[in-house]
Amino acid sequence: MADISEPALAKAISKVKETIPNHPRLETIKCDVSKEADVAAMVSHLDSWGGVDIMFNNAGIMHGDDADAIDTPEKIWDLTHNINVKGVWFGSKHAVLSMRNHRKKGASVINTASVVALVGSATPQLAYTASKGAVLAMTRELAIVHAREGIRFNALCPAPLKYACNSVVLYQTSTSRALKFGISRH
Repeated sequence: MADISEPALAKAISKVKETIPNHPRLETIKCDVSKEADVAAMVSHLDSWGGVDIMFNNAGIMHGDDADAIDTPEKIWDLTHNINVKGVWFGSKHAVLSMRNHRKKGASVINTASVVALVGSATPQLAYTASKGAVLAMTRELAIVHAREGIRFNALCPAPLKYACNSVVLYQTSTSRALKFGISRH
């Protein structure tokens, strides 16, 4: 299990131990997916386990300052794409190298895209939407290229779920939010 946040890793390990008291071998590693050296180190760490069988590229951000083409700052665009796109590229690249090195057949890479890659978003989040479109396109390309090696690539495209933590942002129907984003309430 890998994450950029060591406290998040500790919390995840605790949850696994609570859910599966006699869990199999489980290790954590701190990894910034926007840095290829971190991803390469994470994947090579698995050599002692026999290499990668399944890679789940699930790291991603949707920054609060992400907006439309006019108001999204370049630094937010770059940050979002460094994590959401380059992170998936680096993860996919090093997973394939490990799978080849260990002669894996029937191995799998799963990339998290988003429903916005298919239909866009009702609220401005251009960097995020573009990044998830890139992940979906990259996954299609990788699936075709690596099929003959027996390596599967799939993309998940989850949609938002209505929870208390996101209902204010995603499901608020106030006039002020509708006006702010130019959304007709009729």
